[in-house]
Amino acid sequence: MNGFVFALFALGYSGLVLFWLAHALKKMFAPMRAALTAFAMSATVHGVTMLFLEPEHRLTAMAFWAVPHLLLLPALLYSAWRESKGVRG
Repeated sequence: MNGFVFALFALGYSGLVLFWLAHALKKMFAPMRAALTAFAMSATVHGVTMLFLEPEHRLTAMAFWAVPHLLLLPALLYSAWRESKGVRG
């Protein structure tokens, strides 16, 4: 049960960070480019922090950031596509 709660927290946190960063980047870039840049920035920062972890903890840490990021990427890209097309509702 504890693992499920942590996985939900990781998914929620990743979603919050990715969508907030993409929203902030929309002031400088088009929506699709902002979404891809937000994903790349987040993956880069998390990837670099993996270098500082002990080798036996890397797989667990990867599961808590890579899996939620990959699950949220289609929603992030779909949201950016809808916004670039001007679709409402």
